[in-house]
Amino acid sequence: MPNAQDHDSAPRPKLSYIAKIAGSTPSTVSKVINGRGGVSQETRDRIEAVLRELNYAKRPVRHRNSTVIMLVVHSMRQQWIPDLLQGAADYAADNRLTVAVCAKTDGDGRRDDRYLQTIRQAKPLAMVFDSAYVSMQDRTLCQELQTEYAVIDPSGTPSQDRFEVRIDNWAGGWEVGRHLLELGHRRFGVITGDPAMACFPARLDGFRSALREQGVHLDGRLLASGDNWTEESRIQALRMLSRADRPTAIFACSDTQAYGVYDAAHQLGLDIPHDLSVVGFDDIESVRHLGPPLTTVRQPLPEMVRSAFELMLGARRTGMPDKLLVPPTLVRRGSTASPPTAGSAA
Repeated sequence: MPNAQDHDSAPRPKLSYIAKIAGSTPSTVSKVINGRGGVSQETRDRIEAVLRELNYAKRPVRHRNSTVIMLVVHSMRQQWIPDLLQGAADYAADNRLTVAVCAKTDGDGRRDDRYLQTIRQAKPLAMVFDSAYVSMQDRTLCQELQTEYAVIDPSGTPSQDRFEVRIDNWAGGWEVGRHLLELGHRRFGVITGDPAMACFPARLDGFRSALREQGVHLDGRLLASGDNWTEESRIQALRMLSRADRPTAIFACSDTQAYGVYDAAHQLGLDIPHDLSVVGFDDIESVRHLGPPLTTVRQPLPEMVRSAFELMLGARRTGMPDKLLVPPTLVRRGSTASPPTAGSAA
């Protein structure tokens, strides 16, 4: 495949040339460049790889001044959507703008390329994506529309794009460890998530660091790797809490996992927080209504969305970095307390 450097000063390659390299047709290449459907994912990925190698960029088109800002999300079913919407709505209200939202998948989780047409029609001033993976067709469309975009990925995956806002997951895990240590806990369980999602290893590493600073060891038998949902964490928590030397505190690396810990504790007749302290991460709306309300690390997504649009459009842009690492906040509620004494332990 030609080297990208060979094309820095060369004329923009023709569609027929791109198609020949990609083993496709000019019409299919055109569909990929213009963000249209009717192309298999395998073919799209192959053509996008060629476009990257050739440093291909579609010539931008001028359009009228827009008053629209846009959120582009993977799925409307994700738990953080309300917070993203709130941040965008707040920024829009303060700046006399309108918010548009589109999802890359339909209600059944299938890819839905109609979102590209929604973006074309809206011609937004700026967009925020909720994933660190921004495809070549998304990038090409943004360049064509002369639209800036930023990334806010709640999974913690670092972005290679210019504008990015994400939380310091390591510091959040450290705050959880320090909080539980200050309460007097010394035996901990941890339920983490998919290690391929950058947030989970970072949260675990921060938690372990806080323990090491106080000379406390995390028992590997009380470390469970599960998914990001309730049932798997319930099973893992049942295993930990059924031990004779069960933990007095469990750090669930996401709030949805904390739900499973609550279920397991109730199933075993353990009281939260008198028999078991529980801490989550994210501070989704529903955890404030648990019994007791969950102590957790707040991921300030509304503020992060506002900051993303300010990076791209706001008056604060001058002198601001293009990437922001947001400090977390530990929200203390009713699910944590000092560990039970030996005589009162169940």
